[in-house]
Amino acid sequence: MNLLIRFVFSIAGIVLISGLPELVKGLLAGELQLKGYAASIQSVLSNIWPIQDFAVFNIRTQRDILLFPTIAEYISYSLQILFLAFAAAVFFAMLFTVVTMLLPEPARERIKSVLYILESVPDLLVIMLAQLGVILIYQQTDVLISKIAVVGGDRIYWLPILCLMLLPAIQLYRLSMLTFQEEERQMYVELARSLGFSKAFIVLVHMFRNAVISVFFQSKKTLWFMLSNLFVLELMFNMPGIMLFMKDNISPEVFLVAVFSFFIPMFLVYSLGEWFFLRHYRGKEVG
Repeated sequence: MNLLIRFVFSIAGIVLISGLPELVKGLLAGELQLKGYAASIQSVLSNIWPIQDFAVFNIRTQRDILLFPTIAEYISYSLQILFLAFAAAVFFAMLFTVVTMLLPEPARERIKSVLYILESVPDLLVIMLAQLGVILIYQQTDVLISKIAVVGGDRIYWLPILCLMLLPAIQLYRLSMLTFQEEERQMYVELARSLGFSKAFIVLVHMFRNAVISVFFQSKKTLWFMLSNLFVLELMFNMPGIMLFMKDNISPEVFLVAVFSFFIPMFLVYSLGEWFFLRHYRGKEVG
């Protein structure tokens, strides 16, 4: 029931945001145009139904195009990049966390200090260095390890995914380290040590399944952070993703469809994850 209530309120919030341009326009004119705001929301909802017949004016081609199925290709590409990068960020963050927890305490603290510094690196710099690295490798070896921009109907994956996942992986790595270190101070860890279990066994079996719950919920912020960086990524790589589609076809209706296309998959992933962890691990600690 709680999930259903959150879903309904989230959907309502997204719909209300779609009419904000009209409300902001009124505020700029010194008026609170609530009737115009409500009419704008009603207009957006009525315009996109039936959605397969809705056309939007494309700024680049200067003509109307049907929203569907055109937008579906852009949404699919962006979601692939986003979730593949997110999965890679989580995997490497957890892998490095487990390895780091096996190191002595002084080494862990030095690594955490380095992570704080790396987190401050701008995303734009990461993308530019990655593209420059590809160019330098090509100049030295005549081997093109990846395209640095999309041309025509091509698709590129691994380099954009690497750029998108790098800083979130570092961020999640640091947060995971803090979570594992908090678990390390729990009584069940002391009990496991007194029973003679090895450090690796305690980290991999006892601590991991308890810490992973906290890491899962912390990763929500990481995923939203990655989503906010997706526009820059698509712009720098000239990727035909939903962010660039919105730039060329800006309208409240396109905004509403685009936001729904990201919100619904993310909501489902975290709702299923929350249900799984609370069902299988609530109140469980390994002794």
